[in-house]
Amino acid sequence: MLNPSRADCIAILSAASCGGDSDSLLALNHTHLGLSRNAMVNAAVFLTERGCFSRYTLDVGEFSVGALSLQGRMWLDQLANG
Repeated sequence: MLNPSRADCIAILSAASCGGDSDSLLALNHTHLGLSRNAMVNAAVFLTERGCFSRYTLDVGEFSVGALSLQGRMWLDQLANG
């Protein structure tokens, strides 16, 4: 079972929340997020399994995520505020 850290989840959810267009995808880059590759993949899988993004793709080990879903916004608020 995946158990990413709170900070890892916040980093990915925050990056996805900055994307303006709901149709565009944000390619997750572990160095830009300040995470190890394993931590980024672990958190991204955890969040996608919980329906936090409007859409996502996994291509040759690279994650791209769309805008936050309602569930994703709720998770971000909950994690950021306590």
